[in-house]
Amino acid sequence: MLAGRGGLMDTTGRLADRALARYAGNMSTQTAALLEAFEALAPDEKRIFTAELLRRVVPFDSGPLEDQETALAADNLFALLDTEEN
Repeated sequence: MLAGRGGLMDTTGRLADRALARYAGNMSTQTAALLEAFEALAPDEKRIFTAELLRRVVPFDSGPLEDQETALAADNLFALLDTEEN
């Protein structure tokens, strides 16, 4: 894996192309390549990387929840707990 001014890519230069084909949406080549490289990590390395990434991410506030959204989430949670209990 090489990181340079042009972005993240493997030595064959095909990582970014494979990553873009795999991930949907308006994602840059560099972001898709990062996701592809993440998928290749061992589980312990994924955990370490994720913890470090979350430590660096700016807090995000999605705004207040509507009562209806909270009630739906509670209903779904209780249904899941009932299923696990039975």
